[in-house]
Amino acid sequence: MKWATLSFLDVFKDGSGGNIKTPKSEFLENGEIPVVDQGKSLVAGYVNDRSRVCKSQPPVIVFGDHTRAIKYVDFEFAMGADGTKVLVPRLESDTKYLYYALRALNIPSAGYSRHFKFLKETEIPLPPLTQQKRIASILDAADALRAKRREAVAQLDVLLQSTFLTLFGDPVENPMGWNVGRVGNIACKVTDGDHHTPERTDSGIKLLSARNVRNGLVELENTDFVGRAEFARMIRRCHPEKGDILISCSGSIGRVARITFDEPVVLVRSVALVKPNRNLVEPSFIEYLLRTERLRLIMLRSAKSSSQANLFQKPIKNLPVTIPPLDLQQRFATIVESIEQQKARQRAHLAELDALFASLQNRAFNGELQTA
Repeated sequence: MKWATLSFLDVFKDGSGGNIKTPKSEFLENGEIPVVDQGKSLVAGYVNDRSRVCKSQPPVIVFGDHTRAIKYVDFEFAMGADGTKVLVPRLESDTKYLYYALRALNIPSAGYSRHFKFLKETEIPLPPLTQQKRIASILDAADALRAKRREAVAQLDVLLQSTFLTLFGDPVENPMGWNVGRVGNIACKVTDGDHHTPERTDSGIKLLSARNVRNGLVELENTDFVGRAEFARMIRRCHPEKGDILISCSGSIGRVARITFDEPVVLVRSVALVKPNRNLVEPSFIEYLLRTERLRLIMLRSAKSSSQANLFQKPIKNLPVTIPPLDLQQRFATIVESIEQQKARQRAHLAELDALFASLQNRAFNGELQTA
């Protein structure tokens, strides 16, 4: 049976009006009422003022007008400020189904412009309510498996951070009395990426920016490219190699990852590179030292801000480091290698689950999931 397809405005009404919107400057770390804004996290902060509770009865869907984030909210909450849209079903329908239907839409990116105008032009497939509930249940189960796998990867990373602090202590307080220095003392080179606008190509050598540097992972899936001639020019300034440390130094400051592959890449200026002196330090030791909360906060405080914060080479070179005995660093590196292998397996399983979820989602909204 062919499903009805309704326009977005026939399915949803905008429940944003008439609510007090809470700016980020007023968020509390803890409180009675969660604040849901347009950011990636479900809960961005808290307030205690009950007059700020959203008037729409949950469950509802929150849409980020600037970010395109889509959230299912089944609890009492306060609205964040700029860009937070509350979507309330007009018809008798399953809100969780509608949440997945919105997530399946291809909403074009307009940067930090507003995107609700695109959402209003979409259409929503609307099967019978029993089918909506069944589809939502299937996608919920698949999404829960993905969440568990992501949590497993995150917990392995927490284990490594905890192991680092157990072996070496806080790098700023230095409770174990290790020799101390600066990043510039233990690196063969500290630099950043190309200062010119690279000539990009449709394929070739991958060009990494700050968005490709995540904590503990160099993301290679979403990159630009340069040709061989441009690659040869760019590596004269900055030649990333396996074991080098990358730091995001523009936008989201202080994300740190170690290059664990042999594939050639080049960097734009928003990424800094630290080449560890391997006679003094193990690359994995330096990676996890720079990823400690104390060092991240120092990087944030060191970032110079005009219209956008930037972390420059000099404050990176001046970051304080402890220098434990090399054999202890090597012991830690062995632990890192073992756990990284486990993380790789978990990420491979997660990729399989992501593919399964995408397939189920596509089949669901094309009416191809068999009825029970």
